[in-house]
Amino acid sequence: MRTRVLTALAGIPVVVGIIVLDSIWLFASFIEILAFIALYEYFRMAFPGHGWVRVSGIAAGMLMSLTLIVPGLSALLPVVVAALCVVFIFTGGAVEERYRHLGLALAGALYLGYLFPHFAVLYRGGYPWVLWVLIVVFTSDSAGYFGGVALGRRKLYPSVSPGKTVEGSVAATVAGVAAGWLSGWWLLALPSAPLLGFSLAVVLAAQVGDLFESVIKRGFAVKDSGGILPGHGGLMDRLDSLIFPGVLSTYCLRFLS
Repeated sequence: MRTRVLTALAGIPVVVGIIVLDSIWLFASFIEILAFIALYEYFRMAFPGHGWVRVSGIAAGMLMSLTLIVPGLSALLPVVVAALCVVFIFTGGAVEERYRHLGLALAGALYLGYLFPHFAVLYRGGYPWVLWVLIVVFTSDSAGYFGGVALGRRKLYPSVSPGKTVEGSVAATVAGVAAGWLSGWWLLALPSAPLLGFSLAVVLAAQVGDLFESVIKRGFAVKDSGGILPGHGGLMDRLDSLIFPGVLSTYCLRFLS
């Protein structure tokens, strides 16, 4: 626990500092670095003995992120997907193995290379939105952890994440919505009704995202995606509850606009 807290205390000021500098290119570059590390962790888990598969998947994921972040490149996304399909279907071993590899590669490239970088798109709508999502998700995560430790009795989804409890999920939801309403009133200046609705949606998306990454790790029979963050595991283990909320908030902002 001490290592976990120290890592968070060291990392949070760096992340917040990058955000509040209000430079889209600095923030987008930061997101690209995180995406690369997360893609590396994913493809190392998915393909432990296939070097060329890792390189192809990481390259596809990074190209997908660029089609989202760089203005004017969005039309190239189908080209990247098609190229990945061609690489995997016409190279490799047996046909069944090729399709299995293609599915795993597409899932990882889209999940980490395309969905996660939506934060850079959200940032263009104003950095307070990014801060708000982080506040909601981190408050929800912390409340879920401590609420589960103190009150947890009934398992939420034991076959996927044995440590998650219904009580922890309720604590996460209540704390996340409260944090979203309070911080949103200050950061986003939105009326209470839509703010409460957005906060609830973000909290639920964060919990689904957390379980989604647990399914991935279960499928690959690993406890952590890596060890780059002492006390936390891999970068994927920290991004899991942020990816879906980032995408959801991006389109909530578009709806408001």
